[in-house]
Amino acid sequence: MLFRFLAWRITKVAFTVSLTLSALFLLVQFIQLEQVLLKAPAKESVLFLSVWLLHFFSYFLPSSMVVAFGWVFFDLKESKKLNVIASFGKSPLTIFIKVLLLCVPLFFSVSIVGYFIRQEDIFHLRKLFMYKYYTEMIKGIPEKGFYTVGKINIWIEKKNGEVFKGVFLKMDDNLISAEEAIFQNGELTLRNGSLVVKKDDRYYLTKFQSYKLSFSDILLLNEKEREDKLFLPVFNITLGLIFVFVVFYAVLKYIGKHTRLYYTLGLFIMIHHLVLILLRSKL
Repeated sequence: MLFRFLAWRITKVAFTVSLTLSALFLLVQFIQLEQVLLKAPAKESVLFLSVWLLHFFSYFLPSSMVVAFGWVFFDLKESKKLNVIASFGKSPLTIFIKVLLLCVPLFFSVSIVGYFIRQEDIFHLRKLFMYKYYTEMIKGIPEKGFYTVGKINIWIEKKNGEVFKGVFLKMDDNLISAEEAIFQNGELTLRNGSLVVKKDDRYYLTKFQSYKLSFSDILLLNEKEREDKLFLPVFNITLGLIFVFVVFYAVLKYIGKHTRLYYTLGLFIMIHHLVLILLRSKL
């Protein structure tokens, strides 16, 4: 019962820390995509935010377990409960090992989530979400008015469904005008128009009968790159387990004040995720 109680306390602290960190990331994401998320269908927005939250909750869980072990065992040390338990023949190391074994499934749940949802999937889902949103915006562009869609400024004289008449587009320094445009499958096919391109501080005019714009390229929807499915999650778990041992030893031997505990745990979180970021950049 004692070991299960301690494992439960550690789990609660770890979940709280991981949920807080992932919620902060989610808040930043919401601020960046506020207009997209609020105007998109509720079902798609909730799905996107749920997947995002699940991924980062899993990502932060190993380092949160480090914080939880340090916090709980420091509390046991400060309250002299470790000494009381030791009087019954249970050493701190024995307690630590048995509690850690009960918490191991939480560590390995990270690999399960990491197998199905990787950061590349999250970024791709974000781009796909924005792409769908912008394509719906293009279909709903009003007549006779400038409208901004991502990096594109567009003006339409008349429209009939997905067929536009009298189209003008501005993308960066490029200008496109056409008598007619048809928007289908993420592509805008322009007919009987002209393209003005700026190069070396000069403008070049080109006439065309048919010109296709792929909005999947313009809106940065690139094919996602695949990586080894389990390497980063497993490394995340391994690093978390190593730091759990280090923090446990530091709490018993060197940490005697709450302020020192906060600094130590904060330092380990930064080191943990800095190593993961550097490792990801090398892949």
